[in-house]
Amino acid sequence: MLDQYRRNGAFDELVTKTGAPRYPKLAARLETLNFGDLTVRQKVAEEHLREKGITFAVYGHSDGTEKVWPFDIVPRAIPADEWQQIERGLKQRIRALNLFLDDVYGPKKILKDKVVPEELVLSAKTYRPLCEGLKPPKGVWTHVTGTDLVRDKDGTIYVLEDNLRCPSGVSYVLENRELMKRVMPEVFRGSSIAPVEHYPEQLLKALVQTAPPTADRPTVKVG
Repeated sequence: MLDQYRRNGAFDELVTKTGAPRYPKLAARLETLNFGDLTVRQKVAEEHLREKGITFAVYGHSDGTEKVWPFDIVPRAIPADEWQQIERGLKQRIRALNLFLDDVYGPKKILKDKVVPEELVLSAKTYRPLCEGLKPPKGVWTHVTGTDLVRDKDGTIYVLEDNLRCPSGVSYVLENRELMKRVMPEVFRGSSIAPVEHYPEQLLKALVQTAPPTADRPTVKVG
């Protein structure tokens, strides 16, 4: 099947410039399927998403704001060593953003030193003067952060944008994984794939840590 695969000049997640598969095990499993199999499974996946109403917002689009979540049954593989580097970078970036917010709503040193234009920050619609002087529990402002990543044509991963005010998208990650297990179980057989199912427990842990120290058994609610 891969001998009929066409590349468009962008960085290809599946094969190298010479046409060799980047991930031989994944390629071998895809080779056991024909285009008819893939087409049927793609339709099953899309119907599942449509029935469950899994959509995302497209603001300013003339055809409406809600679109069915796009799902590709051919997974995008990321090697463990590459992901470890990405993970370290994301942790560093989120710490920096947290410190930025702590300073902007605190001493404002970054504004006084003119590293960032003061008028750019203070005139923003999302700036909240009521937060000035606020000291959040354990000094954490960004408990959940949604970072959009893109891969350039040379293969380098870049940050497209940071979503701190209203991060979303984790539900898509969880649903994508469950759907992938249903329509492409071959991918998971004998493979070492990082789990994502533990996210709800991690979220609960992060939210519990924001409770006042006087709360022995805090109740957590996600709106």
